Amino acid sequence: MRRARGLVVAACLLSTGAAAGENAPIRAPEAASIASPSPPGEIAGPPPAGRALEAETEVTLDRSTRVAAGLAFGGPIGAAASVLFLHGLSADVRDDETRVEGVCAAPIAHCAQGFLFQVEAGSGGGKVSMGVGARARVDEEDFHGTVGFGLRASLVRTWGSPLATEPGLTYLGPELDLSIMKVDLTLGVLWRLGGHAGASALVSWGVGFGL
Repeated sequence: MRRARGLVVAACLLSTGAAAGENAPIRAPEAASIASPSPPGEIAGPPPAGRALEAETEVTLDRSTRVAAGLAFGGPIGAAASVLFLHGLSADVRDDETRVEGVCAAPIAHCAQGFLFQVEAGSGGGKVSMGVGARARVDEEDFHGTVGFGLRASLVRTWGSPLATEPGLTYLGPELDLSIMKVDLTLGVLWRLGGHAGASALVSWGVGFGL
């Protein structure tokens, strides 16, 4: 994981100098080496056998949109299905036997002015969210899976049988998402926009699985 985190950081640093929409492999510069002078009478030869050459890191940047679907259960919308859109700067980082594919979705130049958008429909209501986030798939020797996070503003409309409140109400508030190995966790706070029925404020939560 330490090596994968280093590759992600390298991709972010290289993306600062890349123009939005660029899709060309970027090769990390090789470290300069200075040969030590050989003692008199000795002839410099090849490096000792077994000394591996340093692997070359290749980074490909592009503007893209990632789409992910999932199933979840939580409050207040109950059992739900969701579709997530991540639009922004994607990076494909390869180094020896390690590969990291990720996308940064945030309204800044280094993330290609991206954004996160999610729609959810459940047994107790529907939810529309917008915000920022990032997701990556990591393939290395000691870890194979996905990681990600999101911070979003969510608008919820309850119907049917919502949890901890009444149907026919509208709520608004921030939510934080964390995901690892396709398991998504959501936690936030929602405030009622109008009316007197149901809870005036409630904790939104959810446990989901990415398809």
